[in-house]
Amino acid sequence: MKRKILCFSLAALLVFGSVGFAFADTVYTVKDGDALWKIAKKYETTWQALAEYNKLADPNLIYTNQNITIPGNVQKQEPTPATAPAPVTAEPISAPVQAEPKVQIPAQVQSDYDKLLAAVDHQYAYNIALELSTNPKYWSSSIGTRTAGSDAEHKAADYLLSEMKKLGLTDTEKVATDVTKWQFNGASLSLAGDSKIIQPHSYATAATPKDGITAEIVYVEKGTMHDYDGIDVKGKIVLIDLDQRADWWITYPMLEAEFQGAAAILSANVGGFAQVSKDALNSQDICGPTSIPCVSINVNDSDYIKAKLGKGPVNATLKVDNEVSAGGTSYNIMGKIKGKSSEQQIVIGGHYDMYFKGFQDDSCAVGLVLAMAKAMKDSGYVPDNDIVFVIHGAEEWGTTYSLFDWTTGAWNMINKAHPEWVGKTLAFINFELPAYEFADYTSVYSAPEMYRMIDYYVNEYPLSPNPVNCFPAGVKTAGYQTYTYSDDFSYYAAGVPSTVNGFLLQEDMETVFPFYVDRYHTQFDDPSTYNKDVMEFNIKFYGALVSYIDKTPALYLDYTSQYDRLLAAFDEEFCKAAGGDSEAYLSALNELKTAAEAATKKILDLNKEYNSAVISGADPLKISQLASEAKALNKKNLKAFKFAQDQFLGLMYERPVVPHEAPQENIQLMQSIIDCLNKGDAVTAADEYAWQVNNILEWYSMYFSPEVIAQQNDMFWGKDNQDNLYWGTGRNFIPANVEAATRGLMEKYDTAGADFSAEIGVYQKAIDAQNLIYREKLVKETAAMRDLAKMLK
Repeated sequence: MKRKILCFSLAALLVFGSVGFAFADTVYTVKDGDALWKIAKKYETTWQALAEYNKLADPNLIYTNQNITIPGNVQKQEPTPATAPAPVTAEPISAPVQAEPKVQIPAQVQSDYDKLLAAVDHQYAYNIALELSTNPKYWSSSIGTRTAGSDAEHKAADYLLSEMKKLGLTDTEKVATDVTKWQFNGASLSLAGDSKIIQPHSYATAATPKDGITAEIVYVEKGTMHDYDGIDVKGKIVLIDLDQRADWWITYPMLEAEFQGAAAILSANVGGFAQVSKDALNSQDICGPTSIPCVSINVNDSDYIKAKLGKGPVNATLKVDNEVSAGGTSYNIMGKIKGKSSEQQIVIGGHYDMYFKGFQDDSCAVGLVLAMAKAMKDSGYVPDNDIVFVIHGAEEWGTTYSLFDWTTGAWNMINKAHPEWVGKTLAFINFELPAYEFADYTSVYSAPEMYRMIDYYVNEYPLSPNPVNCFPAGVKTAGYQTYTYSDDFSYYAAGVPSTVNGFLLQEDMETVFPFYVDRYHTQFDDPSTYNKDVMEFNIKFYGALVSYIDKTPALYLDYTSQYDRLLAAFDEEFCKAAGGDSEAYLSALNELKTAAEAATKKILDLNKEYNSAVISGADPLKISQLASEAKALNKKNLKAFKFAQDQFLGLMYERPVVPHEAPQENIQLMQSIIDCLNKGDAVTAADEYAWQVNNILEWYSMYFSPEVIAQQNDMFWGKDNQDNLYWGTGRNFIPANVEAATRGLMEKYDTAGADFSAEIGVYQKAIDAQNLIYREKLVKETAAMRDLAKMLK
């Protein structure tokens, strides 16, 4: 009987599945165009599981003919069909085929589109990227890097200007902008009595004397104020472990080291960035003063030093040849394809400064921008509006003593060099890392007012290219607000509708793609990461988007998305409790919604009438009148766009918010802290809430000295530094003054029966102050919504 039961059970397992039964592993051979996530999807597992099982150092890097082992317990079982399937013809992988077009396309627009796509040359884009990233002529040091105002940046600017001229662009120019010059010429670290020479990469910080700094190395773990307890580092070189994603930016341990008297600081990225290899170096913008010499070394070299420290003191000589000086000049390189009219324009851009070899970031974007210009010229495309190609300098970093030190070249371009572009620029189409397949889908980050236009372009407009051999899930269009990490934000904040290819954040707009944990800003951002299908798709997709915007007379801006954003940010119950006028706010919101819906309808109706007139061969005078009407409407709507960003685009440091969200968020957090402290629960108060106040700036107050935080606050809010905020100018939030309470919580964190009355008093006073700010913001937003509604009528 038992044998029969056993046999039945085994048969059931074989029939009904593999639960609890060990199948043999499967070996999959990588094919051209594969990615680990694609293989994982095929076998119904995750790329993380495959990477771990195959011990892949870099899950982003697999090779054709490489064997990937699929664990037996996740093997995908393909059912045997009852009848043989019909023969399948091999076709390129692509997104689902679009439905029958709902929109008729004028013959000339169709012809322009066909010729433009046929002229796309991804190899040209690749060659440009390769030249910029691998030719030592355009590096500052032997390990690469081309930063703001450096000789290498100037040489690259000359090369790009000459390339624009070769393409036949007009009005080519190197537009000079003021920056802090940063030129990193090289660095070395030698250990006494050791032949090993370590090659660091510097941040935009102080140089050493020519002969270097010779001093003892002291390991201080994460480099917080607590890590210096009982340790004398005066005149010494400190070594720290750095995780700029889970912990803090390099700025804080650098300033702490300076405050503690250290002569220099070495950092190794043990997490957050540069995780592709223990040999990876990393560099970022410093978001701070020049301070002391501050360099990145790789984890292997850090471990080597730690091992020697375990045997006794280690002396070393650090040499950093670094120039960080005021009065530098960076160049934005521009050229045009002149349109039938120059009243309006579309700007297409990327940036050419880089860390290390910077192949994807952002040499590929430069290649794409020029390849798009080449395709337009080669196809004979005649735009209705000027098409302006701008390759920006000083994107990675461009100024010292600022927490808004990136995208300075673009900010200078739109605010200083060409402020007249605001109001006449229909769109700024920006690019970052555009030749890498980050996931099985892609997206477009944009201003909210562009969400519906992008959705229409992707899902309804007939001349929107589908991905081929990449992004099998297609282009997602749920609406993704552009973030502060690229040049498009500087244009967006200035009042120009802007987009950038989905390059950084996943669909939740919080989680970064693995590339940013592994390769971003390291020497491993190299040509091996190139995906020709992604590059070709992006040139075609965004080239066709530019053509769509150019040939559509009334720019499709939709302010109902701004209404949605404002509504989502508004907490009616909180407003009432804070003494705000919720009825007035909601009434103004409804006014805006009504006006926005009518404005969108007017745009769509005008475009439909124009399109019908062109297709039917209507009187040219009628077509011209409609085009003129559209230009007048664009002028009005672009003015409204700038007004909307001036009024409703706030920042909690680098995070875009509706202005009233900042005090609202702070108040809610502080109320939760007080509730915890009234119960004597300092642990929950600190661990769950206190560190998040002021957009997590209080986290730094928990770990770094008051003198360090004073410098942070001066960079943000110091009276004499307000002209050094760039894209943060006039947008940053007003902080809750709670540092004393934050430090008090940490001091009493483990103290049983502690008295928290002082801390509660600080938080309550801050709540009262933030409540006042909240109500002021609410009144201003209420009036602004009504003004915007009037502008849209």
